[in-house]
Amino acid sequence: MESRRRTFLRIATLELCERFGFYGLQSVSVLYFVRTMGLSEQGAIMLWGAFSALMFGVPVLGGWLGDRMLGARRTVAVALALLATGYTGLASGMGGAAGVSLVLAVLVCGGGIFKPNITSLLRHAFSDGDDRLDIVFTIYYMSINVGATIAALAIPFLAVHIGWQASFGVSAAVLWIGFAVSLTLPATAPPPAGGGDRRLWLLLGAGIGVAFTLLHYPALAKICIWIAAAAIVLIWIVLYRRAAPIWRAGLKLSFALQAEAILFFLFNQQIATSLTGFARDHLAGTIRLAGVDWAVQPGQFQSLNNLWIVIFAPCLAALYYHAERKGRPISVPIRFLFGFVLLTASFVLWRAAALAGAAGPISPWWMVAGYALFSLGELLIAALGLAVIARYAPPDGVGRLMGCFSVFGGLASYLGSLVATYGMAGSGTASTAGYTHLFGNLAALSAIVALASALFIPFARKMDAHWRHAIPRPSSTDKTPTEILP
Repeated sequence: MESRRRTFLRIATLELCERFGFYGLQSVSVLYFVRTMGLSEQGAIMLWGAFSALMFGVPVLGGWLGDRMLGARRTVAVALALLATGYTGLASGMGGAAGVSLVLAVLVCGGGIFKPNITSLLRHAFSDGDDRLDIVFTIYYMSINVGATIAALAIPFLAVHIGWQASFGVSAAVLWIGFAVSLTLPATAPPPAGGGDRRLWLLLGAGIGVAFTLLHYPALAKICIWIAAAAIVLIWIVLYRRAAPIWRAGLKLSFALQAEAILFFLFNQQIATSLTGFARDHLAGTIRLAGVDWAVQPGQFQSLNNLWIVIFAPCLAALYYHAERKGRPISVPIRFLFGFVLLTASFVLWRAAALAGAAGPISPWWMVAGYALFSLGELLIAALGLAVIARYAPPDGVGRLMGCFSVFGGLASYLGSLVATYGMAGSGTASTAGYTHLFGNLAALSAIVALASALFIPFARKMDAHWRHAIPRPSSTDKTPTEILP
């Protein structure tokens, strides 16, 4: 078990390094794009939206690359090399629209092929049903939040005190360390032989070229994103029509629940865009804690999301366990309902903060409280879209639906960036009135989703019962799957 423990620690280290780079860039992205590319704030927000959308789409191809060409371990090493190269490009001072777009394209390809393959490595390391698997994935999830929290605190601070290039140099160093660690991982299944390296370079070159084009020409990116959304709806329709009748009730329920989960990404995109802009424009620059005034950079407020998740996750896990022990597990529709109620409360609170900001800079504690509500709501919603796919999709459609969910999440993130630009003045920033209007609309949208979730619960239970009746029950020797719609 010692060897397996070392392997797990290396994998968790790689995830921490990747998340450090991504969340470090996210924490300063809009301001960095404005200052280095000459963009308006609206343009910078939409560039981040296009970047986020592409990051959701590329994992579909990244999984294929790891499964069919290189194997998970080699693909992870290539991904980390690309990420390290990208952050090195930022650290070198590549400026201008073309230079930054090229670096972002490299990061898109690196991050996109990293995501599915690092999970595959973890599955390979614990593929024999180890009884500590739940603990393993809990620690792994914590590594994601640790990397994100450190980055969101460190990079904005470093950018102000030592400069943009040096702060990205820190990210580059972390990713190069991750690349070195990836070379020490044990091999997984051997990759297919024959021309793999040559095809790899062609694919990576083509991927970077496409990503650069879409990032450098925002109008083209918008068209492609809507085309991708239409294509995914078509895939859903085809999957439903071709599915055996016994699977169709489950697919309809899966589509409805996925739609709710996908909408969350629209709200989540506000962290890097409107919420960070509001913190920059209307919050006091210090927060009083333990009798001391601490200087806070706007991007550092993003770390609150990860900190609250670390605090609340064990509490929710204990609640779920207690409910399971009592034979009354909390169903997915109920979790969605309370999750969106909490999201509504967070944006209501931030709307009140924007109203208070009309009189001058307001206390950062408004953001602390708002992120507490938001993060608890996120824990109730996040990843459940993938859970319902795994539960209700026919076996031959799981992979395609997982890929569709990822791309739809990217579309929702792009729409979130678009929403974040509403209310901005010609100068590219939003007044307190603009933020009041934006946060109020987001609260209203979240409340509508919460109401729809509540009204949908009886229908969801009927659809689930119909699906259970149609699908053959497991034999008495099989383990009964966890009920998510009791």
